[in-house]
Amino acid sequence: MRLVTVDTADGPAGGVITASGSIAALERWDHLSVEELLSAGPSGWDEVEREAANSPSDWGPESRLLSPITRPPRNMFCIGVNYVDHYDEGQRQNTSLPDIPIIFTKAWTTLIGATDDIVVDRRATTMVDWEAELAVIIGLGGVNISEADALRHVFGYCLANDVSARDLQRAGGTFAQWHKGKSLDTFCPLGPSIVTAASAPDFETLQVQLTVNGVPKQSFRPDTMVHPIPKIIAYLSLGMALLPGDIILTGTASGVGLWQDPQQFLVAGDVVEVTCDGLGTLRNKVVDRVAD
Repeated sequence: MRLVTVDTADGPAGGVITASGSIAALERWDHLSVEELLSAGPSGWDEVEREAANSPSDWGPESRLLSPITRPPRNMFCIGVNYVDHYDEGQRQNTSLPDIPIIFTKAWTTLIGATDDIVVDRRATTMVDWEAELAVIIGLGGVNISEADALRHVFGYCLANDVSARDLQRAGGTFAQWHKGKSLDTFCPLGPSIVTAASAPDFETLQVQLTVNGVPKQSFRPDTMVHPIPKIIAYLSLGMALLPGDIILTGTASGVGLWQDPQQFLVAGDVVEVTCDGLGTLRNKVVDRVAD
């Protein structure tokens, strides 16, 4: 099952992709949004999954898709330094890889859809970078979740681009501004759909790729994470309840612009694509914001 949020004349509306590739409104099952369906629990999910494939169409496949979750329950959780080659490219060989997941947050107001523009205010940053990531969507909430039970709490997966303002992120030296550097408006394309765990491809076959203007920059397999998804969920939930609709960005691999020689950053007109067979494609153009 693949869930989407459609941009309609009446505002964002939750939908599910049918067997024909069209979109059926979740309102047919009394859920106005993807977030409402997630909160309904497994019985609600199962009902939609049983009936969605052959449901009548409400919107065509050409519909503009927003971020599949437009208003998560809180900021997104992000995992830093979760691929060995990204650790290595940052010239951090004199330090040790962390034994526990490194957590920071990214404002939910950064969320945009799979084809929306990344809008950059150059008064805020001149060093805009890309980070392709696999995103995990929590379905069943819980606290103190064990690694053995962690995947039962995953509703599904989608793609993300953790767009980063490196000059803001690294400002202040020891007192680096990670949250500010990660949280500028439009700095998180997400989607194009949430693919439920049961429908997602086998992790051993996943290959996430990122290009800028068609030039390959990143290519990695999520099954090579330093801290796998069950460990991340167990660590996050220790003493802190996870909620239905929580979004976890699981980290990026090597190939970011910051560590190119010379450094490479996004400029107006660039097109960034993140793609993975079975999960879809994000294709976002970079535009500069006109000064207010």
